[in-house]
Amino acid sequence: MYSSMNRKILALLEDPKNLQQVSECLEESGHCVFKATRFDVAMQILDRQPVDLIVSDVHLQNGGDIFDFLVRVHVSPLLQNVPFVCFSFQPTELAEYLATGVQTAARILGATCYISMQVFDPNEFAMRINDLLSKRSSSEYSSMERYQENQLSR
Repeated sequence: MYSSMNRKILALLEDPKNLQQVSECLEESGHCVFKATRFDVAMQILDRQPVDLIVSDVHLQNGGDIFDFLVRVHVSPLLQNVPFVCFSFQPTELAEYLATGVQTAARILGATCYISMQVFDPNEFAMRINDLLSKRSSSEYSSMERYQENQLSR
């Protein structure tokens, strides 16, 4: 089984404060975090850098929404098996009302899990992310290995 430490994670959160909190939390857990505040920047990172997990803000507004991002990720042969976490931080009353529908749609489109926090708890967040990473089957291999195999087969 793969260690949950030292994994490459893309964090796409539009609010710089939220991105900083999530990034620091993941980095303190030993992960390498690639940061983006815009959909197009996240896609550029994914085009250049294989990752082991994606954390994305549920309420994207700059250049695409969470569903656009999920579809783009899951049509890519190199990314389709990368766990995708939808993250809702300080959801509004409307967002909480719509959460069940958003969660269902996200799951259908390939999201691995949905995390919602009214107040960011770095210990809880790190535990959930590390648990998700550690639950990956030992028969799977990292996105870096898939990427390297793909590069070698060209």
